[in-house]
Amino acid sequence: MVRLKAVKGFTLIELLIVIAIILILIAIALPNFLEAQERAKVTRAKGELRSITTAAHEHLLTYNYFYSDYNDQVELRVTTRNNFNGSMDTPCPTDPPEPTETGGLEFLGSQKGNYGPGIHCPLTTPIQFIDAGSFHDPWSDGTIPIGYDSRRSSTTGDDPKILYYGAYFVSGPDHIAGHWNRGYPGNTTGMALAYAPTNGTRSLGEIWSVVALDTRRARTEYDPLTSQ
Repeated sequence: MVRLKAVKGFTLIELLIVIAIILILIAIALPNFLEAQERAKVTRAKGELRSITTAAHEHLLTYNYFYSDYNDQVELRVTTRNNFNGSMDTPCPTDPPEPTETGGLEFLGSQKGNYGPGIHCPLTTPIQFIDAGSFHDPWSDGTIPIGYDSRRSSTTGDDPKILYYGAYFVSGPDHIAGHWNRGYPGNTTGMALAYAPTNGTRSLGEIWSVVALDTRRARTEYDPLTSQ
């Protein structure tokens, strides 16, 4: 006669302990997983900015001037962006984000007016350098292009050679677009706020890269010129 050996099952207490251990392990691993995702986006953003600024340098070497953003004067946009077609106006080539169409980002201050739509347009240089229309802010839902802000002197007319720099930027892990703007609400420094991951990836500020003819002037508004 064969005797069957009784198999001891889990008690309720043991089951709860196992579940608790699993939850603790998830709580430990999940932040690291999310942090890794954010760091991957930071790496991607910096890579795309490097590609765009390389193209901007090539454009500068060829034409000896930067191309303007879409908030500059019509004459300046025509001269630097679309002079080949004789157009008297160069609107943003596609619909830029409006305040009600944030694409997963929060827009600060003056970006909610006409300023933001002229900054967050698909980036275009002559096609022989780069087609940046497919470059988007990694923290948006894929509809917000990488931003571009050109800086010019207000006392020298519309000469394209007076564009001192072009700054390319993305929102960063805080999902707030606008810290690149030297006049964002509450900012009294006159400096854009740079992303600095001193607390993991949760830092405020933009990730950017600046191409400058006058680096001294650019550093008074963007420091560092390229996100570290």
